[in-house]
Amino acid sequence: MAGEPFRVEMIEEKAMEVYIDEILAIAGKIKTVREAVRKDADSMYRRLERAGYVRRLAKQTEETLPELIAAAYADNWTVAAIAEHLVVSESYVYRVLREQRAE
Repeated sequence: MAGEPFRVEMIEEKAMEVYIDEILAIAGKIKTVREAVRKDADSMYRRLERAGYVRRLAKQTEETLPELIAAAYADNWTVAAIAEHLVVSESYVYRVLREQRAE
């Protein structure tokens, strides 16, 4: 047969190239998975932080809401307008106003 003689080294080199390519491909997939996991973890952390902030803000607002309703009513806001802006029922606004007057 004409050409180069059979060399085991050539087969080993070619096999090594294939293995290195496969390892690099696997490493790329692992990197992608890790990034996705980190992104989800960061996303969950941010979501929890945001939810905690909104919850604390809502509690503070709930505590001052009766005073705010009374102040708006004293400033000639209608019960309907107050209820609409606060996204509560008119009966809730009337109840809060009654409680405020009782105090």
